[in-house]
Amino acid sequence: MVEMEQNRERLEISAAPCQTPVELTRVLPRGLVRWAFWGLRLYIAVMLVLVGIGFSRGMH
Repeated sequence: MVEMEQNRERLEISAAPCQTPVELTRVLPRGLVRWAFWGLRLYIAVMLVLVGIGFSRGMH
């Protein structure tokens, strides 16, 4: 019984207190990272066009 009380106290103490929110900032990509993101955008656009063409022609 005493051991259960001690465990309960530990749980109450270890619970994380409410923390104030932290303001997030944006990081502007530079150099190769910027080029990689533009490459991904271009890749997605091309894939969407190809999928659109595939759906418009249908299965023959």
